[in-house]
Amino acid sequence: MLYRFAIASGLLLASFTSFIPSALAEVKFSILSPGVVEATGTEMKVLESVVPANLNVNVPSGTTAEITVLSPSFASGASPDPGGTQKKGLLEFGGNKLRSDEANNKATLPTGDTNLEVGLLVERPVSFTPGIYNYVVNLSVTIVAD
Repeated sequence: MLYRFAIASGLLLASFTSFIPSALAEVKFSILSPGVVEATGTEMKVLESVVPANLNVNVPSGTTAEITVLSPSFASGASPDPGGTQKKGLLEFGGNKLRSDEANNKATLPTGDTNLEVGLLVERPVSFTPGIYNYVVNLSVTIVAD
């Protein structure tokens, strides 16, 4: 039996870590659709995206912006993450595939509108208790001064 878990529409938060001094560049996000994750395997120890969350990001022309995907964090659920839980944030856009558990988890966003697909993978040492789980995947955007 598979248990469905919905990624809440508040899945993504963006933090702006620096700005161009001469002009306040504004990168805008809009959520197009929340994602869906399911517990997989017979032991129900893995929660992974089966449908990624989709959002749009707009980078103004003349702006260089880098995006980083961070590890998911547990927000709420039927049981908290026990010690030894491994979490990975996933981000895809264009030809880029970023994972929070890899050293090179940063890429430059193109100017204009870009569709982002955001997912996650959570692996526990014990089975998930059936219920609704909410995890947050943070994306960090840095505006780079040229």
